Amino acid sequence: MSFFGWVDFDQADRDRTRRIMDLFGAEDSRDELGLGAIRDAVADLLFPGTSTIQTRLRYMMFVPWIYQIAGQGKGSVASRRDYARALEIRLIDALDRGGESKGVIGSEARESLKRLPSDVYWAGLRSLGIRQFDGSRNACLEASPGEAHQLWSAGLPAAPDGFLQDPGFKVDFQMTPQEADFLRDRLVKEAPVSLFTLLSRVQKTVDCKFIWLHPDRKNWPADLQSLVLHAERFSRLMHGASLLYNLLLCEEAVKRHGADASAWHDRRADYDARLKTWADDTPQGLFDGWLLAELWDLTAATVHRISPRTRDFIAAWLDAVRRSKMKVGADDQARQLVREREIFLKKGKSRFRNEAALARWGGASGLGELNFRWSIAQSHLEDLHRAG
Repeated sequence: MSFFGWVDFDQADRDRTRRIMDLFGAEDSRDELGLGAIRDAVADLLFPGTSTIQTRLRYMMFVPWIYQIAGQGKGSVASRRDYARALEIRLIDALDRGGESKGVIGSEARESLKRLPSDVYWAGLRSLGIRQFDGSRNACLEASPGEAHQLWSAGLPAAPDGFLQDPGFKVDFQMTPQEADFLRDRLVKEAPVSLFTLLSRVQKTVDCKFIWLHPDRKNWPADLQSLVLHAERFSRLMHGASLLYNLLLCEEAVKRHGADASAWHDRRADYDARLKTWADDTPQGLFDGWLLAELWDLTAATVHRISPRTRDFIAAWLDAVRRSKMKVGADDQARQLVREREIFLKKGKSRFRNEAALARWGGASGLGELNFRWSIAQSHLEDLHRAG
């Protein structure tokens, strides 16, 4: 039996995690060791404009169209905001009539939907230059008719005739060639050297779990190969820390439950085995010659700030992995590093110090391997490729 609880992060972090698990059924991906800023920085460099709560790429068209229509409405800003919300809800039914059943935001909540498509895509629209202003959705609806043409990219394709206006209007996620070309042009303009841009112009789809398993990897420009190597190293490195964290919690549970801890003994043995598999499956020499300073230089170019303490933890963990030759479960310094990191992040809510917090733990937490939004990017690339 698993228990879902949230680390003391903000609502955006909780939404991101929930969306990952809802969409992909992935193993629990909570950020137990404070890696979120690094994860998001690398993901932004690889796949700008994406986020883990996005579903389908054509929402990059739907949202601007909705706000263009709502912005032309009469009355107060509040009434235009209500109209925009009504259109976003109306979009659910239009997609349903168009035969879409997966990736429809709000398909279950309908009128009670709290996280609208515009919530999900607003930041990405700015990153790709589709949204030409830095303001909020309210600011968009406050624009005068003379300013409206400055809100969105000049090349934005027009909405289909009758979009969300005609009774029985239906739409689907199939992008038109014009829409796909517009988005490719936006990527070239705003993120010319990103991997997302490169792959958007390749007319084929590749199905692989992680971007570093892509069969064309060796043909990419050197800078992109280097970035993907950083991503692979970081993901594999920190997956070991997550496994050790869960192993340590099992040991803590064994100590506290005493004679009633047989199930925790079994879990501990499972994590021991998984750590061995992690060591065996990590390509030999993967961490040799890895300079973390290069990774920090890359992430510094993003909006995400990585604290000195987090950098020190990553460096110390890398040293522990190298020194122990991947046998971190038997290394006292590695074990202490992970324990102290969790205690520092959670303070009084640490599972190592708070018996109630440990009791609520379901036996597995933060085990999802970092994929830097490759699942989302893959879906978006497929949508582009289907459009031609």
